[in-house]
Amino acid sequence: MSFPGIQYKLPNYAGGNCYTQNTASFAFALQQSCNTPFASIALDLGQKAIAAQAAKFGFGQDLGDQLKLDYAKKAFPEENLDQAGLAQSAIGQRDVRATPLQIALMTSAIANGGVQMRPNLIKAVRSPDLRVISEPKPEVLRTSTTPEISRQITEWMTSVVSNGIAKGAAVPGVQVAGKTGTAELGTDGLNNSWFTGFAPANDPQVEVTIVMQGVDITTGAKLTSPNAKKIFEAVLNK
Repeated sequence: MSFPGIQYKLPNYAGGNCYTQNTASFAFALQQSCNTPFASIALDLGQKAIAAQAAKFGFGQDLGDQLKLDYAKKAFPEENLDQAGLAQSAIGQRDVRATPLQIALMTSAIANGGVQMRPNLIKAVRSPDLRVISEPKPEVLRTSTTPEISRQITEWMTSVVSNGIAKGAAVPGVQVAGKTGTAELGTDGLNNSWFTGFAPANDPQVEVTIVMQGVDITTGAKLTSPNAKKIFEAVLNK
């Protein structure tokens, strides 16, 4: 993907077009993790719309008083971006920052019909005889998107595991919704390799987000999805 006035070209993982296709549906682009379709959509939507939706998913937002964990304060860039900068930011490159917890919350919002819940580290406080003394109540943190959009994204994420590049996360007999990601570090060809997803896709019980830092692209792809599969199997007793 070329941009006016500069030599930089935004590549796809497979190189060239989106796996030899001149055009690609949204579902196919997500399945194969093609960069250029999403970059093109970002240029059509514009920086303000992308940044506003990123904030709705929690990018750059506080996690609340109960959870004193740090979050990536520099999320989607606020400065005016040129076309190349916006395209890179839209696929999670450039100066976009996020912690695994933030990505987990974003994914859990999709699993929860668009509603993001406040995270808790403690399920319950119990006395020595195991009586429940206190337990946190479910609390809405923010509304990220609509139930309809969440259902569509879930369908697409399910196809990423069943027919796309996240097949390593597939669990027999369980619909798994997931998405891989690769963030280039710009150092010796190393990347941060991501997987985020939930299962069962039609009745979510568990959400998993994994990041492996400083790995080559082949190693990351071989480890993140299969490790997520192990967690899904353990939690769901599969």
